[in-house]
Amino acid sequence: MTLRGALLGAGNIALHGHAPQWTRDADLRREVEIVAVADLSPANREAARALFPAARICARAEDILESQALDFCDICTPPFTHRALVEQAASRGVHVLCEKPLAPTVEDTEQIARAVRAGRVVFQPCHQYRHSPQWEAVSRLLPRIGRVYFVEYEVQRTQAGEGNPNWSPAWRTDRDFAGGGILVDHGAHIFYQLRAILGEPETVQATVRTLQHRSYRVEDTALVLLDFGGCLAQVSLTWAARRRGIRFRFVGERGEIVGDEESLRLHGEASEDIRFADGMSRDSNHSEWYAPLFRQFAERVRTRDHGLGPLDEALYVTRLIARAYESSREGRALPLVAAAPATATLEVPGEMGTSTDLIGLDSSLGPPEVIDVELEVEKSRRKLVLRLGAVAALLAAAAWTFHDVVWGELWISVKSARLGLIILAAAINLTAVGFQAARWLAVVRPLSRAATLGQAFKAMLVGFAASTVVPARAGELARMHWFARRTGLPRPTVLASIVLDHLVNAAGLLLGLAILPFFVAVPLWIRPGAAFVLALFTVVAMLVFGLRPISEPAAPSTERLPAKGLAAFLANARQGLAATTRPRALGLSLGASLFSWALEVNVVAVAMRAVGLHLPFTAAFLTLLAVNLALAFPFAPPGNIGTLEVGATIALVGFGVPKEQALAFGLVYHFLQVVPIGVLGMIFAGRRRGNADGAVPA
Repeated sequence: MTLRGALLGAGNIALHGHAPQWTRDADLRREVEIVAVADLSPANREAARALFPAARICARAEDILESQALDFCDICTPPFTHRALVEQAASRGVHVLCEKPLAPTVEDTEQIARAVRAGRVVFQPCHQYRHSPQWEAVSRLLPRIGRVYFVEYEVQRTQAGEGNPNWSPAWRTDRDFAGGGILVDHGAHIFYQLRAILGEPETVQATVRTLQHRSYRVEDTALVLLDFGGCLAQVSLTWAARRRGIRFRFVGERGEIVGDEESLRLHGEASEDIRFADGMSRDSNHSEWYAPLFRQFAERVRTRDHGLGPLDEALYVTRLIARAYESSREGRALPLVAAAPATATLEVPGEMGTSTDLIGLDSSLGPPEVIDVELEVEKSRRKLVLRLGAVAALLAAAAWTFHDVVWGELWISVKSARLGLIILAAAINLTAVGFQAARWLAVVRPLSRAATLGQAFKAMLVGFAASTVVPARAGELARMHWFARRTGLPRPTVLASIVLDHLVNAAGLLLGLAILPFFVAVPLWIRPGAAFVLALFTVVAMLVFGLRPISEPAAPSTERLPAKGLAAFLANARQGLAATTRPRALGLSLGASLFSWALEVNVVAVAMRAVGLHLPFTAAFLTLLAVNLALAFPFAPPGNIGTLEVGATIALVGFGVPKEQALAFGLVYHFLQVVPIGVLGMIFAGRRRGNADGAVPA
């Protein structure tokens, strides 16, 4: 029976490393069929469709795992996605073939191991370097040099391998995605090779640095010394060399083996020279090395070989890399297996145990938090006063707006509005929303190359539509949820990018307030609103500045994002602020914001003409600022009902416009803002389209 497999992730290593073997190797073609492929990028999906024309191609990995009848999945995504995908597959009894390294942290690898054991599935890491001609020759010749007591292994590269251009070309150099630099990317292969012949080291001593590529958020060079007791192994890895190359040396009691990517020589009682047709630095995919690994995996699946040797090897690699980073931070050699931390306990006579045992507390917990009840009550009282004050201010403004309105004249003004101009204003407004989507996309692109302008535009419309039925700010949660499902980004990451997007938008608003005095006398009523926006902008900017990711960490580590809780939320949120370290991204975002503001001024001007107001362009500018200051109100009702009308009326009355006509403008402007956007947003929200939780191209 043919084994049914799914390729999760269709990036470089999947299309150029894995796919050629699944489609061309005669044995694998008889035994295996790839029936589904998932990837975030439309371009990658099209490339996969050409290779697997009969397969189901989609963006959403979880859809494949949930709905397809699979024997196995082949995970070709970056390390930070592996845990979720393996857990989903194992829970469904789907066997797993997974790219290296297994995960960025020891905790994640241990969780993966638990899932594999609980699911009783076959697991195989992609440790294909053991099938390279060079390593096969080394393994064959090692017995001829006796006990090995010294090893040197050197890898030289001029830069990191490029990530997938259709997702994130630089993901390998972003610690949040890759988990580390060259120590993770290439060191993993060397570490499992050395383990196969030397066992596991007693201690690890490492130094990792970023020597040349300062734009990398990971190390570009690592020196690692492994002490096996009777043997020392020195591993040198760099992305900062002037040329590509690999050299290795194994010294034993009866001779030594010296080689590079093109040749190998045995020096001993008898000599032997071996030449290799293809060098190890020829490319980074080495597709032909995967075939024996895949055949071995397929055989294990057929025979239900649940042996844990390959899983243990993958766990070892992650553990060794983590200890190497720790060693570099601490500046000393560390045992491979960390000693269990000592726990201080209170001595209690007899068999009563520790003091925490006496009261039934977990001894790992810290001291209970002391809550100042009076202080908490005072804080709650202050919040209530502020909220009541804000609501009272809004109600007062609304009462002033509506108290002396002649409703018949208001109806005449609304009824006489010119429909053609309203439609034109609505079209310009949708174009402005397009530039707002471009503004947001500019701060999202450092997170995911797969994110598109269409996705950002639709997500904003979905958020606006939700805001018509829920408190206005709550619509951003719908925007976050919709976009996260389409891009595979964590929701806290998307939420943080939305906050940054609002910050850039506010910068445009503040710029408009700054230049306002050059065009018109600033009304007194605008000053409190401007002060509030400036204060809010300052607070949010300080928060973003404090949480922003560090562009060049001094000490790279494999610390993975926490699995849950506040720490996980903050860690994911920091990813969403990645654009704060990219001036070009912020510049593009601000540029799109200014275009959007310019278009919105025209929307106001056209809407004014629609209700018969022929005011100077400065009036449209001031009215737009007034409306947006009103919308900055922290307790805006659903759809900003009333809030927008109040802001427009206050601004236009200052230009001598009767309240009825000012309110008519507010209603028309509100209509063209809400109705087209709300309808489109609901249409997009109702469509079910996949995302790729974890189907990120490697």
